[in-house]
Formats: sequence, structure tokens, C-alpha cells
Amino acid sequence: MIYNSTNIEDISNIINNPKVYKWVSDDLSPEVFVPVIHPAILYLMNEEKTGVIQITPINGITCQVHTSVLPELFGKAVDFVKEATNFGFDSTRYMKAITFIPEYNKLAIRLAVKSGMKKEGCIKKSFLKNWVLYNQFIYGFTKKEFKGALLRERTN
Repeated sequence: MIYNSTNIEDISNIINNPKVYKWVSDDLSPEVFVPVIHPAILYLMNEEKTGVIQITPINGITCQVHTSVLPELFGKAVDFVKEATNFGFDSTRYMKAITFIPEYNKLAIRLAVKSGMKKEGCIKKSFLKNWVLYNQFIYGFTKKEFKGALLRERTN
């Protein structure tokens, strides 16, 4: 079951886990992520509190999603992401979700693709990690694309 969490400790426990934060932070990120609890920002979490997806508005119909999962979900997060995405599209007015992934993060790219996202663009030299500038790829899908793929998956 997915729910919208406002529990700063639960959210922080996932994102600030040392094995997680190194993947979601850049060289100039603060040492500790502090969740911003605001009606416009959603944190979708699973019951086990092993995954969280932050949803931040870009405009009235488009949001940015950022996925963080604890090590026990590494390599197994696709179901969580699909369930949370379904919940997010059903619970909001968003019609488009995008995410930014540094080019070196092959696991995040694989998760985005397995979750149904497609590569939509590139922001060149926009992510600083280990004092090297990396491109960030933009992945995304529309609500219609996601729901259609989910329906096909469930009927097969």
C-alpha cells in the first residue's frame, strides 16, 4: 500500500541512508537532506518504509519525481515505483511526470525504463559528482502512456 507521508523522520531515514544519499546527492548538496513538508510537495511511501518518491510540481500538470529506496529494494524497486506512480496519478491532477538522472547512474536509468519512462532529453554538464560535470538525462511519461502500459501489463 502506498500513502502520502508527512513524517520527516521516515522520509529522512530513507533519503539520508548512507547507501542511498550518495546516489541522490551531488558534491554541493548539504550533508543531510531535510524534507520540506508543504502541500505542493508529496512524499509517496510504501508501508514497509523502504521507498519514497518525492513529487514536486513544475507547473499545473507536470511534476518532477525523485525516487529513493533503501538497499533492500535495490534491484527490486520497479513494483514500488509503478504502484506509487499509479497512486500519484490517481491522487493528483498531474498528467506528466519527469525525472532527471545523471548519465553515470545506470541503475536509476534502468529503473526509469522498467517503470515505463522514456528518454526525452539531456541537460548537458549539469550534475557535479566527484568534481566531474555529468550530463543529466530527462526521462518521463504521460499519465495516458503510463496507464496504457499498466493496463496492457495486467491483461497479459
